[in-house]
Amino acid sequence: MDPRRLGPGARGGPRARIELALHTALTAPSPGNCQPWRWFAGGEVIELYRDPARTSAGADPDGQATALACGAGLGALRVALRALGLAEQTALLPGGHPDLLARVAVGGRASPLPEEQWLYQAAPKRRTFRAVMAHGPLSRALSKRLGAMVDGTGAELHVVEDMARKQAIGAAVEAAIAGEPPVRAAARAAAGEAGVSFEGPDGAEARGPAIADGAPAFVVVTTAADEPAEWLRAGQALMRVLLRARVDHAWGSFLHLPLTEAAGRKQLASLVGATGHAQALARLGGAADSPPTPRRPLSEVLLTQRPS
Repeated sequence: MDPRRLGPGARGGPRARIELALHTALTAPSPGNCQPWRWFAGGEVIELYRDPARTSAGADPDGQATALACGAGLGALRVALRALGLAEQTALLPGGHPDLLARVAVGGRASPLPEEQWLYQAAPKRRTFRAVMAHGPLSRALSKRLGAMVDGTGAELHVVEDMARKQAIGAAVEAAIAGEPPVRAAARAAAGEAGVSFEGPDGAEARGPAIADGAPAFVVVTTAADEPAEWLRAGQALMRVLLRARVDHAWGSFLHLPLTEAAGRKQLASLVGATGHAQALARLGGAADSPPTPRRPLSEVLLTQRPS
C-alpha cells in the first residue's frame, strides 16, 4: 500500500490509516539496514518492540543504536498518524515486556499543518545517500527549519558547517575506526555496517580528511541524559530532521561508530559545544536522487499477537 495514498480528508477508516502509518514507519534508517523492529497493532493501540533476532550485541554493546533506529521508526509512525488526521499519545518504555519500547494510543482527530503533510510525503523518498554530495553550505532557512523539527522532542540539534569543527568530528570518526576492538569490527562487518556510510572522491569509503570534506554539513542530535528513553527520543528527532531535509532536497548519511560507547557520545557532544550526550551523527547535503534500500514487508514485522 502506498504511504502517500491517503490524506486526512480521505475516506479510509482508522484501521486503514494505521496500516498506512505502519508502512511509513518501515522507511526509517537503521545500522546496516538491519531494521531491528517489530510492531503490534490491536484496535487503536500500536506497540513497538525491539527484534532481538536483528540486533548484534557485538556491534551494539549497550543497545543504543538499536533504540535509535527504533525511535526513528516511531518518529515516522507519529508523523504519518498526524498527517493522516489521527491524534495519538505515546508512552516510551511502558513496561510489561523487555522488548517493548513504546505504546501509541490512537484516538480522536488531528488537524495536520501543511509542513506535517510534507514530512509524511517525504518519508518514502528519503534515502541514505552514500555517494559524493554537492559542496556548499546549507541555506540559513533550512538550518532554521531543521532546528524547529526537534522542538518538543526532548532532544537538541546542532548543525555544524564550520570546517574546523567538521575536521574535529572527522578526526573523532577516524579515531573510532582505528581504535575499534577487532571483535567489534568483525561483528559490525558481519552485520553489514560500514565505519563511514559514504564514499570519498575515489569511490571508496571516506577516510581521514575525506570524512570532513565529504560533508557539506554535519548534524548532531544530543540529549541531556544517556539512557534508553533518551535514545528513543533522539531517534524520533533524527527522523523528523531527515524528513525535513528531504522536503528541501537534502540527503543524509550516518556515522555511528564514534557513538557506540557512552564515552564517545560524551566526547562528540563536547565537540559541538553541548553539555549532554550525542546520540546521532549524520552528514547532510545536496545530491541527485538514489534508489531505495530494500525493506522488509509489513507482513514480516507485524506481530499477530503480543509477545509473551
